[in-house]
Amino acid sequence: MTTLAPLSAITGYQAGNVVRGNAVTGGASSALTASPSSTVVLSGQANTAGVQIYSATGTMATASDNTASSGPFVWENRQSGAISALMAGDAVAGDLSGRLHGLGKALVDHIKDGGGDFSQSVLQSKQAVQADEGVQAILRQQLHDFAGNSIGLSVVTAGGAKVNFSLSADSNGIAVKINVADGQLNDAERNAMGELGDAFEAAVSGLAEQPPRLALGGLLKFDTSALASVDLHAKLGNGDQAIDFHADARQRTLSTSGATGAIKVAVDLTGTAIIGSAQQQQRAIASYLDQFDAAALRGHGDKSLNGLFKDAFAQLNSNYPGQEYKAGQPQPVVSTDDTDRKMLTGLADFKASVSGAVSVPNPLNHHEVDSFDYRVSQQTTLSGNGQADRSIVQRQQSSLHAAYHEPLQAGAPLRLTTDKQSQNYIYRQIDDEASSTMEIAYDKGFLAKALLRQSASQQTHAVKYVLGEKVSDTTTPLKSAIVQDFAAQLQGGAATKERQTADGQYRWQQMLSMIGSLALLKQDPTELKQQAVLPLAA
Repeated sequence: MTTLAPLSAITGYQAGNVVRGNAVTGGASSALTASPSSTVVLSGQANTAGVQIYSATGTMATASDNTASSGPFVWENRQSGAISALMAGDAVAGDLSGRLHGLGKALVDHIKDGGGDFSQSVLQSKQAVQADEGVQAILRQQLHDFAGNSIGLSVVTAGGAKVNFSLSADSNGIAVKINVADGQLNDAERNAMGELGDAFEAAVSGLAEQPPRLALGGLLKFDTSALASVDLHAKLGNGDQAIDFHADARQRTLSTSGATGAIKVAVDLTGTAIIGSAQQQQRAIASYLDQFDAAALRGHGDKSLNGLFKDAFAQLNSNYPGQEYKAGQPQPVVSTDDTDRKMLTGLADFKASVSGAVSVPNPLNHHEVDSFDYRVSQQTTLSGNGQADRSIVQRQQSSLHAAYHEPLQAGAPLRLTTDKQSQNYIYRQIDDEASSTMEIAYDKGFLAKALLRQSASQQTHAVKYVLGEKVSDTTTPLKSAIVQDFAAQLQGGAATKERQTADGQYRWQQMLSMIGSLALLKQDPTELKQQAVLPLAA
């Protein structure tokens, strides 16, 4: 009969050991030590370490024993400290979110509290439990480097030190690692890194959801005087989804790839002179998110991919770093003033794109490819010999190229086969372009130009088939273009005189805000055509 040794006798074992029956086996030595590396707890007793639990009869406790344990664990190192305790509890979770819970913050806190390199893993598979030390070492390395899900955070300090945090998890276990290279951290850098603990935890929690969600806003708020850059890399679902994120004082980038498609967003932070107020930024972001929804609806883009794209765009265009002048920086030849900025979008320049997975759903017409590709950008140039003769040009543009099959009747099933009886559908191809260009210029300090040029075009090509026979082939173009000149309302003595009163100053600010709102990109030609020149001054 197999029995359990008393709890007072079983105090620990060497790394890599497992508990079997009434003996501790494996590892370089089976001698019990005074410092516990693993604990066996009887069902019903307090399980403060969150480790595997045995019932009072000496068998592994089951779900009916009010536990979630799935079997013995094999640890890489002695099970001690906050990180190992978290891993012991997380290892019994049934989903990725639970298996990584709390570990992102715990790893960052380890560095904040003065810790250095760290590595720990817990293997759970039957193969690992029954293997010898050599095989366990291989399985452990595979878990660290090739797990089905991995999330890594790399932080470079202002002093040049690099700290890498990694989390890995799959059905075989959980692994974490911290590596500090290229120098040591000072107190200010440790404190600044510690402020990223909750942000990294939020990012991990979002990525561990199903489907993955982006929660990167906190990682953008780092102290640029202590930290030089932040990078996050993730591979999820056995590599089905890959995410790469980078942020420093000059740029932010994010790219994702997966079964539903790919996303790219890049934000240029070097031109801080064009960044407007928080209210302007929120207005512009909201407008762009509406444009993204409209493009996804018109081109039949994947809903979840569009949601990820919207999250990426909104988060990377929020929490811009401080724009104040820093000693030692070269003074720009030309810059913007408050009047200029209010007529712009308020956002930093950017490039963003989302591309859906390509498919060929019709076995009889392989040239009919379903696709979705949407691109949007903003680029701003400042020029001139001096501030009194400055020129500002901000251009926004977008393009949508998509194609898809749809049934003849909305809501009807579409099952295309080699049988002509199934060939009843419409194949649509979408080609859209839009742009908005704001031009501002000064001559000897006086506003000489405030011109807005906008255009939007949509073209739809639709081919209709009934029983495999083409019955119609149509192309529908739609285009609008407008030019609005605001210079007359913004220059001259009347405008200058009105700004000298409180009411006049309010109306002036409202007028500039209205121009900035009108200048936002509009992709729908019908909407653009309806946009008349509004009375900007009372």
